[in-house]
Amino acid sequence: MADQHDAGEAWRALGQQLAALRKAAGHTQHSLAPRVLSGRSTIANTEIGRQRPGRAFWERCDVVLCANGALIAAYERTVAMQQRYQRERSSAAFAASVLAEVSTATVSGTQANPDGETVMVTAVVGRQDVQIPISRRALLQAASGGLVSSITSESATARAKDVDPALVDHFTALRSVLVESDNRIGAAAILPTARQQLGHIADYRRAARGDLRNALLCTEARWAEFAGWLSDDLGDRDRGDWWLAQALVMAQEAGDAEFTAYVFARMAQRAVDAADQDRVLGLAHAAERASSIRSQVRAFAAVQRAHGHAVEGDSAAFQAAIEDAQRLAHSAGSGNGGLGSFCTSPYVFAQEGDGWLRLGRPQAAARCFDQALTEWPESYRRERGRYLARAAAAHIATGEPQQAALAALAALELARLTSSARIQREVIAVDRQLAKFPTEPGAKQLHAALTAS
Repeated sequence: MADQHDAGEAWRALGQQLAALRKAAGHTQHSLAPRVLSGRSTIANTEIGRQRPGRAFWERCDVVLCANGALIAAYERTVAMQQRYQRERSSAAFAASVLAEVSTATVSGTQANPDGETVMVTAVVGRQDVQIPISRRALLQAASGGLVSSITSESATARAKDVDPALVDHFTALRSVLVESDNRIGAAAILPTARQQLGHIADYRRAARGDLRNALLCTEARWAEFAGWLSDDLGDRDRGDWWLAQALVMAQEAGDAEFTAYVFARMAQRAVDAADQDRVLGLAHAAERASSIRSQVRAFAAVQRAHGHAVEGDSAAFQAAIEDAQRLAHSAGSGNGGLGSFCTSPYVFAQEGDGWLRLGRPQAAARCFDQALTEWPESYRRERGRYLARAAAAHIATGEPQQAALAALAALELARLTSSARIQREVIAVDRQLAKFPTEPGAKQLHAALTAS
């Protein structure tokens, strides 16, 4: 496993290499500084490993000192080592907190895990992936408590020092863990952590300069969008609006066209069910104009264009846009991670079901929902709850109340497990529709379950 000492030594070695090349070229620190657009103190601090400038600095030094790429290559190796250290440290801290909770759960037996649900969490320890079986309750406690401690204790002191470029990778890895935890245990446990980390990222971004500031701003934008998603799931649309607007401003300020496209698509997604449905198509077109290079982001934008056509009642244009989305999602494959990775073929089928339901074709909607749910990835179980609720609405419209009630009951259970207000609201809507089938056993069971919850 990489450690902080190794990373520090790598930066000092890189500084010594710079000093050797500078002297060989006949430069003093004073004479080199203006030629690489830096101050003398930057050169001096970098040569002893105290300061860690970004790639642009090393590119200029490489050219001025005729290093033929040697300085850039050494910088990339050093950054890779620092990033590996940050990644492994974040994962190890998470693993330690999880393992502590697992040991507690083992001692207390089934009382610590009354629902019998166990999930597998992957952590990197000693450069190896370790699969940790952990109860839902233990994961909740680890994500909301132990994970935060891996960096909050350092934040106050780190702000007073030079900002480490590896923090970008560190916060990216941290967000990935929280996204996975959100899919498992819901937004209520994750949002406080996300807000806290956003504060730390903002602190580092304010202290950073140049390319590093831009990279931290891109990172902050992604965290802000995530906070908006979590707020929406908890039923706080006003806060969700605010966070998403912040994400868009940050992405545009940073010149991040990829994420700008994604945020416009997210805004279109939110507008579908809001009072500003007339904006869906315009926001979808804005996402497509941003020209993402990722097929899954383009697929996500095409899905929103399809919803815009559905809102307008244009079934032919809706079908064409869905076909575009399905083609793009299929070309991207699955399991590649990254932005928009949720936009797979099953997701597009679920969105198609939404559109047909809006267009008044519940039988087509029910078929799409059933196909989507058959192929739905287990890792996105909360979203499975949303589409179970919508499948229930489609089955009511096709005159299948018992099937609708069964789907709604499954959705309600997922709403309970993930504390999702969004799923709960949709199940309540299904329950109201099932009121016209008062003698149906499933309808009675769903109403009783909702009353109890």
